[in-house]
Amino acid sequence: MIESEFEVDVTEEDARRFAEISGDWNPLHTDLAYAAGTSFRRTILHGAFSAGFLSRMAGMNIPGRDCLLHGIKLKFVAPILPPTRLRVHGTLVRSSDNGGVVDVTISDSVSGTHYVSGIYEFGYHRHQVMSRALAATDLTCTEAPILVTGASGGLGSAVLERLGSKGLGLSRSGTAGALMIPDLVQLPEILAGRKISGVVHCGWPAPDNQRLTALGSNTEVAVRHHVAEPLSDCLKLAQVLSVFGLPGATLVLVGSTAADPGRHNWRMPLYSLGKALVPTLVKILAVELGASNLRCIGVVFDVVNGGMNDAMRDAVRLAHTDRSPYGMLPGTDDAAGQIAWILENGSYLVSGAIINLSGGALP
Repeated sequence: MIESEFEVDVTEEDARRFAEISGDWNPLHTDLAYAAGTSFRRTILHGAFSAGFLSRMAGMNIPGRDCLLHGIKLKFVAPILPPTRLRVHGTLVRSSDNGGVVDVTISDSVSGTHYVSGIYEFGYHRHQVMSRALAATDLTCTEAPILVTGASGGLGSAVLERLGSKGLGLSRSGTAGALMIPDLVQLPEILAGRKISGVVHCGWPAPDNQRLTALGSNTEVAVRHHVAEPLSDCLKLAQVLSVFGLPGATLVLVGSTAADPGRHNWRMPLYSLGKALVPTLVKILAVELGASNLRCIGVVFDVVNGGMNDAMRDAVRLAHTDRSPYGMLPGTDDAAGQIAWILENGSYLVSGAIINLSGGALP
């Protein structure tokens, strides 16, 4: 049986800081005068404060560093009245290669008073060390580079790895070895007349998970983030290629089968809408860029085992694997290899093509 525990001091100041972070200023937790008139006589700790101790147990103890927390349940047995010293004890009650379940008790380290019973489910996240052939962050290291957006993501970093010294990563987050660029509108100024051999657009907002009819007052912001801004980024990159691209330079836009009817039951509706723009956009840009001897090609993947899907549960991963007639999911390296293959085909005849690389996966 695997067990672990730690002790922690909780003060009234901790409760006040939690109120500042959470915005929960209920006087039972923060107003001494008000709390004195209740049956507790003192301020009591926010119940949600206890959830943090389960998170610590999961992320630091059981299972530790590789933990991906799936859910927490709490039962408040008695109120916690700070200042006090708490003992947090965890017991692994069920485990497998895919994760496990841990029971947690929170009690007073002196009196033994039982305050909270909790349980959490966990899985494991996957971590890959990103190696990069391109070490510098300027344009002096590569003649006419191929720009790769989303350099911090799984697919973008894999494409850069495959391109080697030919690739130059672009990232909004300041990824090591990539050119930090908060907005692609700044790209022409950064290039300053330098030529490029192509652009691979891997950067895209993470998938949403809310039904379109439930967006409410958030509709405008959500549509801008998931649809309008990604479209704008594609257009900015096409404009850059039209000005700085060498003859035959290619813009590769990465699509997704999530935009196809029957795929994934529309669980990511705004992401699907955004990706649905790619095929038509490729055809339009192929005509416009073709006049300057430039190309635009769309490549459509199904579920790639990596990148934004790193957090996918093993059961979901297995279900997607079963849809493949080959019984396997492509990794980011596989996807990067296909993009490199497309870039290496210099024929103008492929411009405007939408190449579906789903391996014949079923809906």
